[in-house]
Parts: sequence; C-alpha cells; structure tokens
Amino acid sequence: MLGGKEMAMSKLHRTDWLETFVAVADHLSFSRAAYSLHCSQSRVSVHVSELEKIVGHRLIDRSRHPIELTDAGVIFLDHARRIIRDIDGAVAELEQLNDTVRGRFTVGTVPSISAMFLPHVLRRMKELHPLVRVDVTERTTEELLGNLLDGTVDIAIRCDSSVSASEGSSVEPLWGEPIVAVFPIDHLMAGTTASVRPDELNKYELGTTGAPGIGIDTDMRARFERWGIEAPQANYFTEQPQTLLNMAKAGILTPVINLLAFESCNNEGLVYRVINDELAARRVFLQWNPARAFTPAVSAFIDVMYSLPKPHGTVPITHSDL
Repeated sequence: MLGGKEMAMSKLHRTDWLETFVAVADHLSFSRAAYSLHCSQSRVSVHVSELEKIVGHRLIDRSRHPIELTDAGVIFLDHARRIIRDIDGAVAELEQLNDTVRGRFTVGTVPSISAMFLPHVLRRMKELHPLVRVDVTERTTEELLGNLLDGTVDIAIRCDSSVSASEGSSVEPLWGEPIVAVFPIDHLMAGTTASVRPDELNKYELGTTGAPGIGIDTDMRARFERWGIEAPQANYFTEQPQTLLNMAKAGILTPVINLLAFESCNNEGLVYRVINDELAARRVFLQWNPARAFTPAVSAFIDVMYSLPKPHGTVPITHSDL
C-alpha cells in the first residue's frame, strides 16, 4: 500500500506540469507564462492546478496581484528546476551517442546584446544544432547574477566595469565597448567625432537608462564618479534606449549610453562621441554558475558564440581587463 508521499510521487509523471509551474514562477503571470510556452492560458492554469493536487500544497497565491509563490511554492521551485535540468541533461547525454546535440537551456542578457549579437549566434545555432532550443531572457546585469545563482538562467552575458574576485573563476571575457554621449546632428558638440572629455558634459542635463523610481544603475554611477561627471541628472528615466534617444531628438536631454544600445536603436539625426577616449569602458563577459556543469547544448552554444565576429565598434579584452 502506498503512503501519501509515495502516492504523490507515483502520479508526478508529467514533466510538462513542472515546466509550466517554473514558467509561472519566473513570470509571476499565467498569461505571460502561456505566451512563453506557446500554449493557452487555460492549459497553464490546469497544469498548475493538477500539480498542486499531486503535491498536496498550494504553490501559487492567486489572490495577490501580481501572483506570488507560496512558501511551499518557493521550496518546490528549486526541486522542479533540478528535475527538469537533470532530465534535459540525461537526454542530451544519450543523444551524444548519435553525435546529435539537443537540449534546452536559458541564456540571460541585457537588451542591447540580445538585439545586436544574439541573433547571429542563434542563426548559426539553428544551422549547426537544429534540435537545441535556446530561451532568451532580458534582465539588468545585476538581476542576471541573481538569476545564475537561483537557476533561472543557465548562462548569462553580463556587462560591468569590474568583476569581483569571487566571480573571477566563472567568467570569460567577450568584448569591451565605449560609453558614448549622444547629440542631435545640429548640436554644438556634434561638429567632431573626437572623444569628449567628461568635464565637457557637466554643462548638459544627462540621461541614462534606468528603472523609474530607482534611477541610474550602480555601474554607470560608478563611472560618473570615476570620471568626475557632476552634470545634473535629467528628471526623466526610461528602461528603453530608444525612448532615451527620442528625448535627445526632442532636445530634452543628452543621453549617456553604451555603444551597442545606440546602434540597436533608430538613431537617425543623432551622432555620438566616445567619453574619455575609453574604448572598453563597458566590459562584456560570459558568466555561469560553477556549481553546475555545462550540458552539451550549452557547450555548443558557447563554441558558436566565440567563433563569430564580435559587434562592430567593440574591442577585444582579456581576463586582466575584468
């Protein structure tokens, strides 16, 4: 006779229920989870409800907006991720017997990199490894570090001005790129492409991408302090580089952003000048959680990524630059 725990485990044979639960936990939304899984919202709801019946606990608090994980849901989430990862890893290893790479993993990055670099990587992955599924999620570079630790992403392409000693064993440099100041083409500062000194920017109202209510991110703030930039900060914050550039076109502010963000947007009518002649003010690197081994699919992705040309305007960097 099976006990309660054994009975529950005997019925927990639907890995798609686990995948659905993880998607809901990641998005904190049934509708966004359904969109990410390419299925109906009703199916997502049914999967989570059936899973809750099997484990005997409410996993999602639906009374809150946005929805939240219950205490049981928080505990179960780590186990669900591990089960999915173990199954994917086992299948991937078996596929190696046929010299076929397959699997599924999540790469996290920031918007400018996912717009200007990842499409080329994914196209090559599709050509070489069509059975590999890559899920891409966009976060801030600070959030991505936490996502690596909690397993939300398998690898991350992050950017920072420095890497702590504790992170050094789990990073691999990709490229460096400049931070630029953006001006309308008829602006006084647009008459040359030469580098602009930080103190020259102090007379302008500067704007950076940042979360409303939070403001400038810590890494950009550190650069401003190092450069001695004391210009007034604009009263407008946006998370979207395109909106920031449109504000520049309207004469509201002077954007200070990374080069890839500028290149990823409609920048017609605007020019940029590199700040302080630093071509690698922003360092971009691959990072992973050393506690988890790479699957064949992740290894294939990394090989493809390093085989491709880096984005225009970037420069090579080494570990000593991080």
